[in-house]
Amino acid sequence: MKKVKFLPTLFFILITLFLLQACNLAVSNPGGVSPAVLSQTPPSNTPTPFPSLTSTVTSAPTITPQPTITLTLFYDPTVTATRQWSVCPGIVVTQTDTDKGEMLHILRCEDNLEYDLGPLAKGTFAVGPNEKFLIYITVDGMVYGSRIGENALIALYNLKREKIFTVFNLRLTPNFVISFVDNDPLYKLVLVEKNYNQKRPYELPLRLTQ
Repeated sequence: MKKVKFLPTLFFILITLFLLQACNLAVSNPGGVSPAVLSQTPPSNTPTPFPSLTSTVTSAPTITPQPTITLTLFYDPTVTATRQWSVCPGIVVTQTDTDKGEMLHILRCEDNLEYDLGPLAKGTFAVGPNEKFLIYITVDGMVYGSRIGENALIALYNLKREKIFTVFNLRLTPNFVISFVDNDPLYKLVLVEKNYNQKRPYELPLRLTQ
């Protein structure tokens, strides 16, 4: 009889223990999630910062200017060229403009004779074909002759007085070209004025051309 009295009490105790066990399982494993899943660390909702892109500005290299090349002249630009001949060309006449007028320097190569003629008014000259005389014409129209080797001039013609060449009638500066008609010992002087293309021959004295 004692065993029958204790059965309800024992039955109550077992039900109570069963209910307590069920409650513990519900708390420790909510929603029926596997214990292995619950043991994992839940993912954090904190956003992961992106790596900062720091651009380093590199300054361009400085260009060093190159020095300017300077050409040095190793000669004196005022130096005049000296006469250089393999063979002296017969008669050499050098015309020089000076404060007093035109000077003619004559060199005769056969005997190295040198002398000067002048001063003269500005003009032009030519040596005769036989290299024994020289003709000089000034811008004023005076025609002079000189034998090579003599430092004297002979007045031959005054073209301005003739009034044949137009440049003198118009009081312009003439541009004469001198040539000769060769008939040794008789020579003729031929003058051509380029501005008006005028041409005229002139007789030359034997005492000049021989």
